[in-house]
Amino acid sequence: MAYCIKCGAYIPDGQTVCLACGYDPAAEPPKTEYSSGRRRSSAAQQYRPKETSAEALRQQLDEQRKRSQEQNRQWAEQEKQHREEQAAREAARREQQERDRQWAKEEYERRQAEQRARAYSAPGTDDTTRNSGSAAGEGNKALAALSYLSVLFALPYVFTPNDEYAKFHAKQGLKLFLFGIVADVITSFVGFGWIVTLARLYLIYKGMTNALNGKKEPLPYIGTIGDS
Repeated sequence: MAYCIKCGAYIPDGQTVCLACGYDPAAEPPKTEYSSGRRRSSAAQQYRPKETSAEALRQQLDEQRKRSQEQNRQWAEQEKQHREEQAAREAARREQQERDRQWAKEEYERRQAEQRARAYSAPGTDDTTRNSGSAAGEGNKALAALSYLSVLFALPYVFTPNDEYAKFHAKQGLKLFLFGIVADVITSFVGFGWIVTLARLYLIYKGMTNALNGKKEPLPYIGTIGDS
């Protein structure tokens, strides 16, 4: 018993052609080459998607690598630019500090020169005082100011005998001291002692102010008494 491989109908014994569909196995071409070619085609179709998938994966990895390299390059350029800008700012800051330091040095030297010029040209600073280097220093000003307080007018004669500035105020303090003695004697007879006290306080204030400010000015009314 045989059956048709096409339609499955029964083929009587001794017959090769299907009576239902007319299929004749003898008339079919050899299937060896066709089958092997078909198998090769199916195998190629079977493995082609895998090869295509691997190639696409390699392309994706290559694109990712290129993007990563480009990002790293951009970051490196930005970092380099940032460092260059920071270095430029630091150099500008140092240059400004150097200019400020130079300006401060020049300003200090200029002020020192002005102070020396004023001290050299101050009234009463003669050649002897300039040569001896004792022209109205801070200590001399203090002694000069103390000369207006009672008998302290003797201090400049003891501690700075070569300082004409301090000796000038010492002479003014001596005149003020003598004025106070004479005024006390006179007011003991005629009264008005408070007026003399106010006058003495004013003269003390005036003399000490002049001494501390570096001025060689005689006291009002009594400062020129006895001068030739």
